[in-house]
Amino acid sequence: MAKTKKPRSSAPDPPAGAAHLPWHHPPAPPVSTALLISLAALLLRVLVSVGPYSGQGVAPKFGDYEAQRHWMELTLHLPSSDWYRNTSANDLAYWGLDYPPLSAYQSRLHGLLLNASLPDAVALRSSRGFESPESKLLMRWTVLSSDLMVFFPAALWFVWVYFKCGVGGTGEEGMSGWTWLLASCLINPCLVLIDHGHFQYNCISLGLTLGAIAGVLSGNELVAAALFSLSINHKQMSLYFAPAFFGHLLGKCIKRKYPIVEVMKLGFVVLGTFALVWWPFLHSYEAAMQVISRLAPFERGIYEDYVSNFWCSTSVLIKWKRLFAIKLLKLMSLSATILAFLPSLVQQVRSPSNLGFLYSLLNSSISFYLFSYQVHEKSILLPLLPASLLALQEPHLYGWLMYFGLFSMYPLICRDHLLLQYIAVLGLFILIYYSPGGSSKKGVSIPSGAKAVLSLALLCSLLLKVLYLQIERPKRYPFLFDALIMFICFSQFVILTLYTNYKQWMLNSHSRSVGRKKDL
Repeated sequence: MAKTKKPRSSAPDPPAGAAHLPWHHPPAPPVSTALLISLAALLLRVLVSVGPYSGQGVAPKFGDYEAQRHWMELTLHLPSSDWYRNTSANDLAYWGLDYPPLSAYQSRLHGLLLNASLPDAVALRSSRGFESPESKLLMRWTVLSSDLMVFFPAALWFVWVYFKCGVGGTGEEGMSGWTWLLASCLINPCLVLIDHGHFQYNCISLGLTLGAIAGVLSGNELVAAALFSLSINHKQMSLYFAPAFFGHLLGKCIKRKYPIVEVMKLGFVVLGTFALVWWPFLHSYEAAMQVISRLAPFERGIYEDYVSNFWCSTSVLIKWKRLFAIKLLKLMSLSATILAFLPSLVQQVRSPSNLGFLYSLLNSSISFYLFSYQVHEKSILLPLLPASLLALQEPHLYGWLMYFGLFSMYPLICRDHLLLQYIAVLGLFILIYYSPGGSSKKGVSIPSGAKAVLSLALLCSLLLKVLYLQIERPKRYPFLFDALIMFICFSQFVILTLYTNYKQWMLNSHSRSVGRKKDL
């Protein structure tokens, strides 16, 4: 009797964990497409940089543009021992350097470049308030080159690691949104407006942080520790992300065979990086403390301007600055910040995961923004970084936080006369967000009641934008519209914070249910 042939069955699908195996690689994103997105992001930055900058023509202190130029002047002509000290050549009352040493080294490097082309722009003392088309062009190029050398490579590395390690799914389906994710990282309206319009170098610290995130996701944790240490040493606000890095890496170390050895390796890298950056200031205790005192300007108060955080929003009812001493406010702020990020940190220590790490970065940074001491409106850039990294997982969250983060800086944008640039980048963001290949229609479904509340906030924001430009402020309440913008944005930030903390903790129940299914 002839044997019947069994029908040939197709090969079974590889397990989900196969994405992490060294011999399994998802299809690589086309280089040409990544290059086109990068060129589009660069062109956007160039177009925004043509416009005005912070404090242009506004004597005597001008704005952040003059601060950055002045730091180039100081670091170029003065010894490092005088960079953070009040001297006859360095008046700390006039844009004194208040960022860590790596930021000072960056200012010196850019000062050398300006001095080679336009010495008058960085001449000691005589260059205060120096403005010319040539100096503006050179200064703008320093930001563009920093963006290209730090933030762009970090974004490309993150997107590659995100899909290679299966954070965004596996196979062709998981790779489908890589162009949208790359565009979300590179075409960040708030970062483009602040760095290339207002004038700052956030692209360096955020780029180093993004590189550190990619390092963690790819398993290069020592590289990640070094990059994140450099980020903190460029701008101290990068500490907003520290609880997320600490909780995730500690949680991983605890689950390994030799946890103490793993923790020590990370500690040596962090201490070694800090020692290298701070070396010129470690010759004496006084020199080191002089730098530290400049990094924590508590005398400025718990908040400035109308920032959309807890202290400023509630100051309408509770006059924090008037009722409490600075020492007590520091303690209250510290306690509130720790309580806000503690649930996220604990979740990552207990159950570290790549996706949980991204949520933790967002929850940690938004906690600092809402409750920490001396927050600026530009600090919303820090929570927006992990929000853009979660764009595929949480498209509604990403779009909503980006819109209201941009709206929270609306008064600053208007003061800098960057309204045209604001409208252009917002319009481009909306086009990308609702593009056919995007993920705007994915994510959780929003109940009709919540939609009504969110729609009301959106309508109020649109109305306030028009009123801010057209209606004269009451003499008794000259900052009425600024305060209303602050209240609306603060309410949205609180709602989003509660939601993201809930989503991070729900990852535990999801992983347990997946484990039970595997057992069955």
